[in-house]
Amino acid sequence: MKKIIIASLLALATTSGFFLNNEAAEANHGRYYRYPRYRQRISYCYPVTQWYVDEDPGYHPQAYADGYRQGQQNSRKGNEYKPRTAGGEFARGFDDGYYGREFKGQKNVVPNTVLPYTTTQCSWW
Repeated sequence: MKKIIIASLLALATTSGFFLNNEAAEANHGRYYRYPRYRQRISYCYPVTQWYVDEDPGYHPQAYADGYRQGQQNSRKGNEYKPRTAGGEFARGFDDGYYGREFKGQKNVVPNTVLPYTTTQCSWW
């Protein structure tokens, strides 16, 4: 009988504590500053000009020499001939190297082109 009374008092105290103390729990231990509700972050965007360097892989200054060397290597390994997608001086050098022709050197060099483009950058205030 004594155990039943103790158990019922404990159950009554626990349930009344749940009903009376129903405040939401927070995990904020004072590490973060909470902004008032009226202050909001403002996002603003502005145009920015950036530069794109257009490099042509078939016409860089060492394109013929690189193609010639790779053509010789493929020929020595016995690989089947596959035309190169880079084109230009690289493809010409690859063909000469693969078929064992003499090294003729680079004829055309196309300089890299620097092109501007405008993009949008956003930030928070």
